Amino acid sequence: MAKSDGRRVARVEREVQAAIAQYLIRGFKSPLPGIVTVAKVMMPADLRSAKVYVSAIGLSEEEITRKKQMSETLELLTERSFEIQKYLGSELKMRYCPKLSFFEDDTTEQVMKVDRLLREIGSPNDVSTDED
Repeated sequence: MAKSDGRRVARVEREVQAAIAQYLIRGFKSPLPGIVTVAKVMMPADLRSAKVYVSAIGLSEEEITRKKQMSETLELLTERSFEIQKYLGSELKMRYCPKLSFFEDDTTEQVMKVDRLLREIGSPNDVSTDED
C-alpha cells in the first residue's frame, strides 16, 4: 500500500506542476520578471499542501538585483496563490485543493556555478600545454 501511495503522490505532484505552469503561461495577469518555470512540486501523503519550487531565467546578472527580483516574484506568486489554487480546483479532480507555498529553486544556479568553477580549474591545464 505504501508503494502505491508514493506513486500516487508523485503523479499528483506532476499534475499540479503542469497545471501551475499552464496557469502561469495562460492565466497569470501580472507580469513576472524573466521567464518563470515551475521546477518541481513536493506534496505530503495527504495532498493538502504543496511546496512549489520556481526558477526564473533572464533575471539581472548582478547578484543583489537578481535576489531582489526573485524575492518579488515569490511575493507576487504568494499573493496570487488563491487564484492559482482556484484554477487548480477547476482543472484537477481532487477532493481537496492543496494550499500552495512558493520557494526558489536554485538547482540551475548551483549547476551553473559548478560548471563555471570546473571551467576555471580546467583553464590552467590548457595554458601548460602551450609550453610543450
